[in-house]
Amino acid sequence: MTQRGSGSSDQHDLAFLEAMAALTPDASGRERERVLRGRLERWREHPLCAPRASLPDAYWGPERLDPAAFTELLELILPDPQVAALLRAVDGAADVVDVGGSGPMAHALAGHCRRIAAGPCLGVGDSGADAAIAAWTLQFAEDPIAAIDELERIARRRIVIIQAAPGNDLVAIYNRAAELAGASRAHHGWLLSHAATRLELAGFKITLESITVPVRSPGGGAHQLADLFARLHFAGHPATDAIIAATGGYIHARLAEAGALADDAVLLVARR
Repeated sequence: MTQRGSGSSDQHDLAFLEAMAALTPDASGRERERVLRGRLERWREHPLCAPRASLPDAYWGPERLDPAAFTELLELILPDPQVAALLRAVDGAADVVDVGGSGPMAHALAGHCRRIAAGPCLGVGDSGADAAIAAWTLQFAEDPIAAIDELERIARRRIVIIQAAPGNDLVAIYNRAAELAGASRAHHGWLLSHAATRLELAGFKITLESITVPVRSPGGGAHQLADLFARLHFAGHPATDAIIAATGGYIHARLAEAGALADDAVLLVARR
């Protein structure tokens, strides 16, 4: 686990911002923006937000999923490692909401939290929950920055976010398909670095932890997986055959090398 708290220089920045806010609102806004940019750059250098060189300047989403293909994918991913990590992260929280949860992982969490739909407004009052979970949610938001701020608004003490880790095979497959489909490449480090920055400035202590998530291979092997991933994000696209051919080669190589694809994740925990 890697932890990054606020050092003395960060504490000085926050104290300075508070003083400036009372005296010169315009200057305070500029100073807050400077601090935000500085912290964002530091989080972008974090190994679990890598690779830094390919971080996009802007959000690539929202991603859209074909429901039938998504159901097939969920059958190949064992939720247990992520569920165990989420439960550890919210242990002791009195009231937990699961934002936008779906599939076996949401079902496994159902006895520990209440599920609410994702959206621009979460339908929970300010500080209305002790903790909030957003697992694999931000890449589907119209505005992930607003979604992060909404999590901060409703959670009193803890926020837990799961997004893809560096080297995640499913993101690599998506990016190969996106190039052929004329879509933008995904980079979950962009989401994680922005979440860490904004929640840290809101007074949370941030930790990032990697989670190993293997993907079970179906009987049809690499070709069946390539067909599944093509339908998952780009169902009906004119470039489907080219997408399957391009991603099938990558999948075949990864199965030969590692024995299985990896949907490895990063667990971001924010505490205050």
